[in-house]
Amino acid sequence: MTYGWKVALYALLCFIWGSTWLVIKVGYGGLGPFNVAAVRFFVAGLLCAPIVPLARARWPRGRSEWLLVTFVGIVLFGLDYGLIYWSEQFIDSGLTAVLFATLPLITLFAAHLYLPGEPITARKLSGTLLAFVGVVVLFGDHLRLDPEKAAAMAAAVAGAAFAAAAAVVTKRHGAALHPAALNAPAMLIGGAMLAAASFATGEAFTLPRDRQAMAAIAYLAVAGSVVSFLAYFSLLKTWSATSVSFISVFTPVIALALGFVFLDERPTPLTAIGGVLILAGVTLALTKGGLGGQT
Repeated sequence: MTYGWKVALYALLCFIWGSTWLVIKVGYGGLGPFNVAAVRFFVAGLLCAPIVPLARARWPRGRSEWLLVTFVGIVLFGLDYGLIYWSEQFIDSGLTAVLFATLPLITLFAAHLYLPGEPITARKLSGTLLAFVGVVVLFGDHLRLDPEKAAAMAAAVAGAAFAAAAAVVTKRHGAALHPAALNAPAMLIGGAMLAAASFATGEAFTLPRDRQAMAAIAYLAVAGSVVSFLAYFSLLKTWSATSVSFISVFTPVIALALGFVFLDERPTPLTAIGGVLILAGVTLALTKGGLGGQT
């Protein structure tokens, strides 16, 4: 895959995951958070499975590969998404975006500890902090920190930490696995874990019944999971984990732009300032070694 195609995949990921915020705002028929997440990943896992033979890839084999699949299923699709979906019941999407934008910072430190080719540098740390400040500014005019919602806020940051852990572990141990062969069983494991959480919290487990909810979950499953995670794990094979993690600071910008187009949400001067700071931070962090460089 050429560098241009990789940049296009990166941009596509930013757009898709930015658009999922809009889908979540529109809603999914009153289903509980764990219920929605479980259906999303059950559908996505089943759709990913036929891609493995179509791509002439092999399924995971051996203890180490199945341990990786299980780890990704539990940590990324189960814990990360479970915590994010749960937290969004109590805090608004803007605050969730800010809290999840800690992902590059957490990934930076996790990669430094676990990936030999990704040490922390002053340039990367400064750029990552600047990009995070940009996300804070982006939502600064309507951020509200409520001490009573501390648990939900902590859950969102914990979700980012689990996403970072899945990224660095896959980066180190998943080079031989095709993304579809990793995603299909991992999504089903995550879906089963989320379904169990749905029952345990009294949500029960039901399928969407109205067209809007069906369309929302279908989009989250197909575009937001199958397409996006195939692209994500493909990029992770050749780009640094920190580089890929910066998607989380671009997605709020996309979400705000789509909100302006489709929901008549008006941007403010802070929107422009935040966007500039994000671009400046990512540029500072990554330009020396290139977007995919092990800087």
